[in-house]
Amino acid sequence: MKVVAFDLGSTIGWAANFSPADSGHRTFTGSRVERLASIQIWLLTFRWTRADIIVYETPLTRGQAATRILWGIAGLLEAAATRSQLPILDVAVPTIKKFATGSGNAPKDGMIAAARKFGYAGENEHEADAVCLLHYAIANLERGG
Repeated sequence: MKVVAFDLGSTIGWAANFSPADSGHRTFTGSRVERLASIQIWLLTFRWTRADIIVYETPLTRGQAATRILWGIAGLLEAAATRSQLPILDVAVPTIKKFATGSGNAPKDGMIAAARKFGYAGENEHEADAVCLLHYAIANLERGG
């Protein structure tokens, strides 16, 4: 099963188990509307045809501005996946952290260290979160969990 995992935010991290496996991150700037518009365009050009399923971290409630942007990004991602006829699943942040580190409230550096166990060599916290989510999805979706 080919999975693309996304960590949502003004910097979006992503990871995929395509051959070869890859990951990355991209930062979007400007007003909320400008960021959402840029994210929408970026998602329209993403390599959807190589994926079987899309997973993303369930947005957290962090105050009005952050909550609005995170759920807006989630909506754009769901629309892009649906347009490409791909199933999409969100996974709670504590679930991912518990899988990756053994603790549901692991700090950012703990998630980067966990991602390194999966072969991640970078330093970006968003990309590291996406790598951990990718491996959570692989472990749980392929066994039906």
